[in-house]
Amino acid sequence: MPEVSRSKPVSWAPFRVLVALLILPFVWRLCIPGGEFASRGVVWLDIILNLGLIAGLYGTRKALMAAAPADERWKVGAPLYWAAMISGFGMLVIRMTSSHGWWTGHLA
Repeated sequence: MPEVSRSKPVSWAPFRVLVALLILPFVWRLCIPGGEFASRGVVWLDIILNLGLIAGLYGTRKALMAAAPADERWKVGAPLYWAAMISGFGMLVIRMTSSHGWWTGHLA
């Protein structure tokens, strides 16, 4: 009798968490004016964390696509992925817009 391969179901929880950690702060930083200027270490830590979240999102998507490329959840997952990537890079672009943007991470 042939052996049936039983693969472990793929968890989408890390993907969802990464999407939320990229999109929600981006919307916050677009809509709410920045307050105090952060220290240099905090600014660089935030930039490194944003880059890490972007890399983690890419890796998570790659792993999910390899495990379940025809999963029905990609109908919602693909737009969320692109929105999160745009948000992640958008947070980095906000830092480059002005001196205030660099130190606060907010557009206004």
